[in-house]
Amino acid sequence: MKHPIDDETFVNHFQRVMGRIFQASMHHFWRRIKAQGFTLPQMFALRYIYYKGPCHIADIARELGVTSAAVSQMLNRLVDQGLIVRQEAAHDRRHKQLTLTDKGRAVLEENTATQVQWLRNIAARLSEEERAKVIEALDILEKKIVENE
Repeated sequence: MKHPIDDETFVNHFQRVMGRIFQASMHHFWRRIKAQGFTLPQMFALRYIYYKGPCHIADIARELGVTSAAVSQMLNRLVDQGLIVRQEAAHDRRHKQLTLTDKGRAVLEENTATQVQWLRNIAARLSEEERAKVIEALDILEKKIVENE
C-alpha cells in the first residue's frame, strides 16, 4: 500500500527534480549562447519575440522587470547584428515595434536545437511505458497551471 504524499513532500520533490531538469537542460544552451557572445536577457528577448510575435520594448521590459531604457540599450546589439528590426509602431510613431528577422529566427532555432537534442537523448533512454507516464504527469501539471492562471 502506498503512503499518501503530503503537500510539503510533493513541493520538496518537485523543486528538486525541476531544478535538476532546468540546470541540465540549460547547461549546454547557456554555454553555447555565451560562446556566441549573447547574454541571457538578449536570448530571452529573442525568444519572447519569436513566441509572441511583433511586440514593443515595454513588453520585454515588463517581463524582465527592468526599464524600457535598459531593454532598448540591451537590444541595440541585436539590432546591429541584424537579428531584430526596430521600427515605428503603426498606431503611434513614438513606440518602437520589435520584429525578429530571418537571421534572428535562425540563430534562436539553432540554439534551441541544443535543448531539443537533450530531450531526445532522454526520450531514447525511456521505455514506451515510462514516456507515457511522463506525458500523463506533464499533462496533469499543465492543466493545473492553466486553471490557476
